[in-house]
Amino acid sequence: MSEYKLKPTRWYYVLAILIPIFACVGTALIVYGNVPKLPGALEALGVKNLTQVVVPGSAEIHFTKSGAYAVYYEYRSVIDGVSYFRDEYPPSMRCQLRSKRTGEAVKLAPSTVKGNVYTSHSPERAGVMFKQISIDQPGVYNFSCQYPDGRSYPKNVMAVGPNLVLEFFNVALKPIAAMLFGSFAFVFAGVISVLIIAFVAIKRHQSKSILASKT
Repeated sequence: MSEYKLKPTRWYYVLAILIPIFACVGTALIVYGNVPKLPGALEALGVKNLTQVVVPGSAEIHFTKSGAYAVYYEYRSVIDGVSYFRDEYPPSMRCQLRSKRTGEAVKLAPSTVKGNVYTSHSPERAGVMFKQISIDQPGVYNFSCQYPDGRSYPKNVMAVGPNLVLEFFNVALKPIAAMLFGSFAFVFAGVISVLIIAFVAIKRHQSKSILASKT
């Protein structure tokens, strides 16, 4: 049996070096692909993406994708030059959301996130989460709110749009999760490389011992 067949070649060492390099590149690509593109990601968290509706009243809301949304009660707001300054506690109003295409009602769940508020100074706006929405089918929906007794005053402002809390966690946690996964992959690749180097070193030592014993 020849010396070449008895011992692994040094190309295994090259392989052991390339594995963590490829893992590092893969980690960088994963992180880059999951890091939000700024400033677009920050704009998605802004109140400008919330559609204001003066209630009692109604308006059409266009949901471009399925997912989690919310209705906010804006106790500070300015619309068409009219200022709305109300109590911070949401009024007793009945709100509905119906698909314009099918007429099917979408459930508006009570908010379970305490302290979910937002403020903006340009323009001046402040709101608190009033209802949570889960949209299954993108499209145009009709949103409306009325007082239970049918009165039309006082006017209030509701804002419908992205669930800012979930959007924030998505922006903040997604890159972190990607980095953790990438780090784990890199460490795992490093362990594999060490095992390959150790295996090759042992086999080469055994091959040399066998060859030495035959000479």
